[in-house]
Amino acid sequence: MWNTSGSATSGRPQRPTENTTLLPSKGREIVVTIYGTNDNNEHVESGSSSCSSSEDFYDGKICVICYDDQRNCLFIPCGHCVTCRKCAHRIVKEESKSCPICRGTIYKVRKLCIL
Repeated sequence: MWNTSGSATSGRPQRPTENTTLLPSKGREIVVTIYGTNDNNEHVESGSSSCSSSEDFYDGKICVICYDDQRNCLFIPCGHCVTCRKCAHRIVKEESKSCPICRGTIYKVRKLCIL
């Protein structure tokens, strides 16, 4: 098993913590795969001119609840990133605390910092 510094451990596997990077080199690729975005520049064409907000929506960057702010929260344990911070906190305050995508119970919300 690997520890948090990237070296092999000889004994019992270590439990990952919230600060452990599980897949440091593949993290961005996984997020891109999960949300269905890709690197090619295919956008939905419409009769009117496209604006940056519609491009952001189709690229999966806009909150699926309010359609106003950027997605910047990650739900734990399901890993979905589909809402802004304000909407994520509203969902967590509800009795069901369920992810809008998979309906799984949300235990924590983490703010994402996109670099």
